[in-house]
Amino acid sequence: MSMGSDTTWVSKKPLRRLGGMSDALSIASDLGFSLSPPPPQEEFQNLSATTAEKGDDLIRVLRELTTVQRKIADLQVELQGRKEDKNVAHLTHVSEMEKKIETLARITIILKDVIQNKDRIIARLQQPYSLDCIPVEAEFQKQFSELLMKAASDYGALTASVADFQWSQNFKEPPSVWGEMLRPIPVALASCTRFFEAMSAMRESFATLQNLRVGHSSSSLHATPVKDSSQTTLGDSECVTPPPWRSESDDLTLRTLSGPKAEDEHGEVGDTHQVDGTSHRRFLDEAEESFE
Repeated sequence: MSMGSDTTWVSKKPLRRLGGMSDALSIASDLGFSLSPPPPQEEFQNLSATTAEKGDDLIRVLRELTTVQRKIADLQVELQGRKEDKNVAHLTHVSEMEKKIETLARITIILKDVIQNKDRIIARLQQPYSLDCIPVEAEFQKQFSELLMKAASDYGALTASVADFQWSQNFKEPPSVWGEMLRPIPVALASCTRFFEAMSAMRESFATLQNLRVGHSSSSLHATPVKDSSQTTLGDSECVTPPPWRSESDDLTLRTLSGPKAEDEHGEVGDTHQVDGTSHRRFLDEAEESFE
C-alpha cells in the first residue's frame, strides 16, 4: 500500500537492470511513455469490491457449468445405453424373453420324459421292429421282421382288393352294359390264341430255315419225290408250317411232269395250295428279312 500512496517514483527514471520489469519500464520512459498514477484508495477499494463480486459471479457460473457438464455426461451415458438396448431389443424384449422361457420349459419337459423313459428307449433301439403292444425277444427279431414284411405286402394286396370292391359297389350300370363290356373278352382271347399258334409256327419255320442253311437241306430236297411233297402238303392242316419250296423253275418242272390229267384232277386244289404257298412264302420272306 505504501507504493500506492507514494507518487515520487513515477517521475523518476527507474534504474535500468538487465531483464525484469525495471528494464521494461526504463525502455518505456526512454521512448516517451509515462505511467499513469495509481487510482486513489477509494477507487481501489471499489475496484476490489467489484472484482470480488465478479469473482463470486464467475465462481457461481463455473459451478453451474460443472453441473451442466455432469448432466450432459449423464445424458450421454443414458443415450449410449439406449442405443445398445435398441440394438439388442429383439433379444432382451419382454415378449422375446417370454417366448424363450416357454421354449425352455418345453425342452425341459421333453428332457425329463427322455430321462424317465431312457430304459424303454434303449430297448426300442435294440428292437427296432417290435411294437409297443407286442414285446418280442431278441432271438425272434429276424422272424418277426420277416413277418412284418409279409404283413406289409398282404396289407398292400388287401388295400388293392378293397379299392376294387369299392369300385364294384360304385359301378351301378345295368347288366346290358356289363355284357357290352365283357363281350370283347372272348374275341380277344381267341385272337391271342391264334397269334400264339402263328408265332409257334413261325418259330418252327425259322428253325427249319436254320437247318436248311447248314447244308443238310440240298441233298434231302433232291432225294424227295415231287408227288410225295405235293401230297404231304395237301394232307397237312393250315396251321402246320409249309414244307421248303424250290425255285420257280422247279415249280414249272413240277407242272410239266405232273401231266394234264393230274392238272384236271387237282386243278382247284393246286390253285388253292399255290395261293396259300405264295402267301406263306411272302410272309416268311418278310419275317426273315426283318429278323436279318
